[in-house]
Amino acid sequence: MTFTIESLEESDVEATVSLFRLIIDELHAKSLEVERLHFKDIYPVEEVKKRLNDKDCVYLVAKEDSKVVGFMFAWISDGVGNIHWMGLAPGHRKKGYGDRLLEKTLNIFIEKGCHEAKLFTYPSEKVAYHLFQKHEFREAAFIDRRFFGVSIILMVRKITPIPEEHRAKKIVLAGEAGQGIKFMAHALADILAKLGKEVSLNLVYDATVRGGNIRAEIVYSDELIEIPFFEEADIGLQLSKSPDPTVRAKHVLIESSACNAECKKCEIRCPVSDRVPFEKLATEQFNSPIFVNMIALGRLLSMIGINIETVNFDSEFPPQFLDENIKAIRYGYTYQD
Repeated sequence: MTFTIESLEESDVEATVSLFRLIIDELHAKSLEVERLHFKDIYPVEEVKKRLNDKDCVYLVAKEDSKVVGFMFAWISDGVGNIHWMGLAPGHRKKGYGDRLLEKTLNIFIEKGCHEAKLFTYPSEKVAYHLFQKHEFREAAFIDRRFFGVSIILMVRKITPIPEEHRAKKIVLAGEAGQGIKFMAHALADILAKLGKEVSLNLVYDATVRGGNIRAEIVYSDELIEIPFFEEADIGLQLSKSPDPTVRAKHVLIESSACNAECKKCEIRCPVSDRVPFEKLATEQFNSPIFVNMIALGRLLSMIGINIETVNFDSEFPPQFLDENIKAIRYGYTYQD
């Protein structure tokens, strides 16, 4: 029998997603069907096919005599290789395939200049835990079930010393009063804190009591934050239809209607791919513009490499519109123009 590991191609996506769904059913056999669907919905066949073209995507397929027997879903973000899911089909385990699949993934992370690799695993999955330990992953945090609804372990493998530019990450959220910037900022900061990050949050308001602009500045790091202020963010989000040119960021997401579908050649640096019609999507997909901030939050979580399968959004948001908020976050997380 011949065992190979290849980059996932469109022709193998359907079989790979089917195996992923089988693994979810196995891992969450005691969960409700709605909970299993929560995980499965992040990897629909057509969306997986689209992601294959993204340079940060690391989707691998393991084959035995041309049959799909394993997979790896990983993503690179800001110098970190994030392993989201990996699995082997029953009957193809205890053959060393898991070792080879993990080793291949780590080699790709190294080739792409990652300084560390991260993953989450369940305490009950002892075999997986020991596999990750064997490949030099170390337990960084044990996250109690009261935070995410299930106990999970964060494991990290250091590849190289953390570059200075990655030690503290900076995010700025800007918009108008009523767009939920404050709510979104608190939710994002809370999620990061529960993942073991050091977090600083500053809110800046216009003098106007009603209306006006609001800006949220977030700094998060694996180390203590010495300076909670900054002049330029790593990622900026502009939701206002009249963007604030004083908001500076290396990478900007912007409400596309602010550009009137054409670039105004302003001071804001935003590639076409990052001009997102947040308000239009909220209205068309969720019948209300109030979900603009949740779609934007999902997009941000995707950009900074947070595995939303581990986030218990029930603890972040009030029960009113909870299901719709979660759907909007997932939509933003997987959105591609």
